[in-house]
Amino acid sequence: MTENRALIIVDVQPTFTEGGALGVEGGNAVAERIADFVTENADEYTLILTTQDWHVDPGHHFSDTPDFVDTWPPHGVAGTAEAELHDAIASLPLDDGVKKGEYDAAYSGFEGTNAAGDTLEIMLRAADISAIDVVGIAESHCVKETALDALKSGWSVRVFSDLTVPTSEELGEAARVEMDESGVEQLDSNEAFGFYEEEEDTPIPGFDDMDDDLSDSDEDWTADEWIADEPGDLTDNLDDEYGAADFEDDELPRGEALVASEDVYSLDEYDEESDAELTPDGEDEELDTLANKVEVDEDLSEYDLSEFDLEIDEDVDFSGEVDEEDFDFSDIDYKP
Repeated sequence: MTENRALIIVDVQPTFTEGGALGVEGGNAVAERIADFVTENADEYTLILTTQDWHVDPGHHFSDTPDFVDTWPPHGVAGTAEAELHDAIASLPLDDGVKKGEYDAAYSGFEGTNAAGDTLEIMLRAADISAIDVVGIAESHCVKETALDALKSGWSVRVFSDLTVPTSEELGEAARVEMDESGVEQLDSNEAFGFYEEEEDTPIPGFDDMDDDLSDSDEDWTADEWIADEPGDLTDNLDDEYGAADFEDDELPRGEALVASEDVYSLDEYDEESDAELTPDGEDEELDTLANKVEVDEDLSEYDLSEFDLEIDEDVDFSGEVDEEDFDFSDIDYKP
């Protein structure tokens, strides 16, 4: 069901703003903020209505010695400039308005009538209104009473705290507590029509961009991108960070070789002397083992062969193929 919402602008008149007979501090600023709000959000409302204090002879409501609780100095006198709508409000796209308090106090806008004699309730019912927002002057009196009467009549009611002002902070605090306990919602006008209110499934800003980044597209990551062809590619950074090598079929890893280098392994701990040059990149010499092949020339004089009765045939040639005929073990007299 489509919600038909009405906005009621309560008593925004010069008589209740700075310089008026019963001026409230901050009244002019509230009038301007209401005007800005309506200009930006008029399309949200089925009806925009106003109320005005329009006193002819309100009896004891006027007093030469007012207590500013139940009695007040003369204000909103019918037919005077002070009783007209504030200039900031009069220029708005208003649908109708009621005047109240001709012969009594009449704090609530529901006590007034329009030029045709219709009350607020009649106009609201005729427009099939289901929710009401209330703003205006003063929060502690006519705004509060109008909101409470709307609530009692069965409507959902909101009061925009930044679009109203009390006659005093103490009375304003009491009014806010009373409205809160009664069930009137109080909030700032910038929360009136949230970004997600119209469509429940409206995506959160920024998530569309994230989805696009993660979706399948020509710009997405592919396996090919893990094999870098040029220095400085992403894979170079991965090599630096993790020490991992990137592989292609039949190729050694790029970067440092997987064999030991002179910087890592030293031959100082061995007696043998090596004439092989270790190569970090593994490209200059053939790899036989984890390290490069080391050729060792041994001096047989270092070994004690006295226990063996061995005659060495110096004519034996070990340079080529060797078979059993090259060795004669018959002369060996081995004694363990």
